[in-house]
Amino acid sequence: MNTVLSSDRPSGEVSTEEIYRLIDLDRYPIDRLQDKAGQMLVAQCRSDLDDCAAAILPSFVRQAAITKIAEEAESLVQVAHRYDGDRVTFYEDDKKGCSDDDSLDSAVRSVRHPNRYCQILNYQIPNHSDLRAIYLWPPLTEFIRQVLNVEHLFLSQCPHLALTMKVAYEGDTDGWHYDPNDGVITLVLQTADNGGEFEYAPNIRNKNDQNYAGVDRLFKSPDVEATRPMLEPGTFTFFNGRHSMHRVRPVGSTRQPRIVSIFSFDQRPDHFFAQSYIDKLRRFPQGPPIVD
Repeated sequence: MNTVLSSDRPSGEVSTEEIYRLIDLDRYPIDRLQDKAGQMLVAQCRSDLDDCAAAILPSFVRQAAITKIAEEAESLVQVAHRYDGDRVTFYEDDKKGCSDDDSLDSAVRSVRHPNRYCQILNYQIPNHSDLRAIYLWPPLTEFIRQVLNVEHLFLSQCPHLALTMKVAYEGDTDGWHYDPNDGVITLVLQTADNGGEFEYAPNIRNKNDQNYAGVDRLFKSPDVEATRPMLEPGTFTFFNGRHSMHRVRPVGSTRQPRIVSIFSFDQRPDHFFAQSYIDKLRRFPQGPPIVD
């Protein structure tokens, strides 16, 4: 087994007592999905995803574990890859669902948004990390599989992006965009003192209607148009971003960076992210932002 995808102990041998130290299994019985409480949890998460494109589980990971993982992340920032550029909002090239107002459609599609943060990659995260133990725990994968309602679900095998941490300092942001897929899984490790909130417009488009007018209003008036859930450290989130425009607001003045971990799964057992993207990633500079 690739050591960057395995903990120091086989994940199947991690005891329930040890996982209980990390995850609040009383509140979230993901190790007992066959029980009524487990079935109700899965049903509620599915309902929330259908209704508002997000299922949010506060205090999923215990505070002591979160604090330890966040400290670990800050110690790894020196080797993190630093993004600093603009991003496109739409991944698709086609214009299915365009309105009659071609000028508005083109204007909205051409907007680029700042994209700045540090990313700690899978192979940089220690094998003894509590974060890796959580990611590799089989009952978590089964819980996610049931919530996403797919027949099979596997850990990504990518040594770079299977498990990552995004670290955002003052001025950093993850600009407005759609995701190329649904079912993004995140764990909040640390919040900034000011700014850095996640905000989104649930299902603002669909496969037949891009709703460029609505997206234009969102860009111009996010305080009015966007939903901004409270995501405290320890919050575990499912998010469907294929049709829900979203971003991380710029981080303001802060004593500590915003840190979020992303867990990658796939319905294929041999999933790797595109090599072209990995090659691009490796060209980015490493380390935190340089402060003048």
